[in-house]
This record gives sequence, structure tokens and C-alpha cells, in this order.
Amino acid sequence: MSTPQERFARLAGKIIDFRLRPPTGPYRTFFTPNVVGHVNRLLGHHVPRSYSISTESSPNSEDRALAALIQEMDTVGVRLGLMNGRHSVNRPVPVHIEDKDLHELKGRTGDRVLGLAGIDFDKPITEILAGLDTAVKELGLVGVCIEPGLARAPMYADDERLFPLYERIADLKVPLLFMSGPLAGPDISHTDPVRFDRVARRYSTMPVVLGHGCYPYVNEAIALAFKSEVTGLMNVYVSPDVYVFAPGGKAYVEGINWLPKRFIFASAYSFMGVEESVRDTLELDIDDGALEDYMYRNAETLLRNVPGAKP
Repeated sequence: MSTPQERFARLAGKIIDFRLRPPTGPYRTFFTPNVVGHVNRLLGHHVPRSYSISTESSPNSEDRALAALIQEMDTVGVRLGLMNGRHSVNRPVPVHIEDKDLHELKGRTGDRVLGLAGIDFDKPITEILAGLDTAVKELGLVGVCIEPGLARAPMYADDERLFPLYERIADLKVPLLFMSGPLAGPDISHTDPVRFDRVARRYSTMPVVLGHGCYPYVNEAIALAFKSEVTGLMNVYVSPDVYVFAPGGKAYVEGINWLPKRFIFASAYSFMGVEESVRDTLELDIDDGALEDYMYRNAETLLRNVPGAKP
């Protein structure tokens, strides 16, 4: 296995960060300093400098924060980030990150951060489906992010009311990122991998990415990746992001080595700095070939045929 320095040199300019929330606008409102600070402390890191800049009161703090984020990406060789829209109304502070916000941010970052359309479950299904067409075909968004457990009336991922939505995403031939993990709904049953298993089997051609890696169901998520790999009946990827560094996260490392084509890297910025996430990942006991798959090749595969993406 190569040294972290050798890995850094080989990966520079290739890495794709599949879950990166820029320090601007509604993202900054949603990820309050208390929340960001607490998560980073739990992971043993300082709050990212670019995020700290965004909380300053100066009129150009947002532009400076975005510039600092791009500089941080450059420092560790991240060439692309993916940000997701969201409509999380079932939280103490509701947040709406619209598709048009993502389109604007894409331009402001020089196409370095691409967007995944968010789903507003307060809208009628016909309006949601039309919005997906607009997001992908007109705004250039490269996928969809869905958070059914955070809807006003929380749903599980395999709720039949969501089936028309999955059918449209499959038709658009873009990846679907589920928000999983311990904060994905009123209780952790909303991150049980069996729910995503049912969806992925029903829509077998639709790439499904499990953001936050279904933590704490680590072994179950790995088993779902295994099932996807050996049966060909579904197309599932696990993206453990910050939870690879949480208690129990070492199993994800074993999973990456075992099933290198089924795992995708993400920092989950601002829950962890982009720079810290990359550098800490290069220290993990991951085989060199599997590391390249994890850090960019698998994401490239997902984005290769998506209009508007530059994998």
C-alpha cells in the first residue's frame, strides 16, 4: 500500500466529492455554527475556515467563503463537488434549497460544484415530476436527492406514493441520492437498508447512492452493496462520508476493500472540512486500487452519461 503522500500525488485533480454543501445562502442558514461546530468537534476537527468566513457580517463574506472553499478543494485535488437541493420541513428550522439556487451556485463556482435536484413533498406529484424535467433538462442538474423521512408527513423510501417519482428519475437516467443515516427521519427506522433494497430492486436500472451510508446500519449497508454486486438486480452505491470516521465506521473500510466498485467518497462538508476529509481518508487502510475507485472512478461512472456533468 502506498504512503499517504504517494496517494495524494496520484489522486490530485481527480477526486469527486459526492456530498458537499457550499457555505452560502440557505445552506449556511441550515448548518448553524452550533451544529457545524459540534459535529466537527466530535470528529476531532476545527470548523472549516471557509464555513467560518461565511458567518462573518461583512457584505462580501459569502463570495469570500465560496472562494475559500474552492481553494480548499484545490489544495487536496478535489475537481468536482456535488451539492443537493433539500426541502426539510420536519425540523426545528425548516430549510428550502431550490433547484434554481443550485444552478446559480454552479455558475458561481465555475462549474466546480454540480447540483442534485431536491424534492419538495408539499407540492403535488405532477408539479414535482415537471420540476424534475426542468431541473435536469434545463438547469443542468446531474441527479436527484430525496429525503422522504424529513417531509411534513414523514415517509419511508419504499412508500408507494413515491413510485411515480422513481419512475421519472429512472427515465431521466440520472443517479438518485438518498439521505440516510441517523438524522434521516423521526427515528432511525428511516435509514434501515431494507427500505432502499426494495426501491433499488424495483427500479433496477436507476443508480441509488446511500448518502451517510445508512449509519448505524453499517453491516446491513455493506450487505446491500454485496447483493447489488453479485446479483445484478439493482445498482446500489454506499457513500459513508463522515461516518467512516465514526464508531463502527471501520467496517466501511473493509467494505471498500471487499467491494471497491460499490462505494463513493464524500466529505459531507460542512460536517467535516473537504481538506480534512481527503487527508484523513488517505490515511485509511484501503488498497490503492480500491481507493481510486472510491475517490473518483465510481462517481465518474455515475456521471458519465448525465447531461451537464463533466466527470
